[in-house]
Amino acid sequence: MGYRVDQIGAETRLYSIIGVNAIENKKEGFFNSYFQEMDVDCRVMPLNIREDDFGFFLNGLKDSKIKGVYLEREFWSKSYDLLPIDSEEINFSKMVDTIDIVDGKYLLRAVIGEAISHIVGEAEGKEVVIVGSSPVARSYLYRLINQNPAKIIFADEVVENMIELMELVPKGLEQDIVRVERGDSFEEDKLILNFSNIETNSILDINRDFDKILKVIAKINTKRWSEHG
Repeated sequence: MGYRVDQIGAETRLYSIIGVNAIENKKEGFFNSYFQEMDVDCRVMPLNIREDDFGFFLNGLKDSKIKGVYLEREFWSKSYDLLPIDSEEINFSKMVDTIDIVDGKYLLRAVIGEAISHIVGEAEGKEVVIVGSSPVARSYLYRLINQNPAKIIFADEVVENMIELMELVPKGLEQDIVRVERGDSFEEDKLILNFSNIETNSILDINRDFDKILKVIAKINTKRWSEHG
């Protein structure tokens, strides 16, 4: 199943990775290794859920023994569409990658933007290039606009795709929009993040570096989960 049943006791707090192929993807080790380092009686189990069954799963989640879940990519936008949203960050990002169950209620989070900010560091005074308009780009943008960058440059093969992101940037923060094609590159002095399938130079690429990002998500989530008690 991808986890050791003999390490799960009556008092173990259970968490899960939910995806269409979560068991086969074998990412639970990223989370469980942090629980082991903290020496807490918590475990993450992977569960396979069909996309057609996801809504039914969400309806029963708060009544299960699972205390929180990390959602794989196929469910990020679907969760946003299915769950009641009361978070400014979630409304901004239009995605949910983590659900905590606290006192029988859902606490929704988009942790990936926070994780990416940890990886690339502070952007104060820097020109930042965001390639692509995915929900992950929005999640990072939510964090970025509070870091006082010198300028945000939005780039895509179809520039119209980036207009909605530009409208999220507060007035007074300098921004620009450019068209980019596969193989184009940007000046190395900029902080370049690629949230698309376009091949370009970048400090972080959502596809190339996803495992690195997931390890930071796992560290953030397990720390918060361990504190829930």
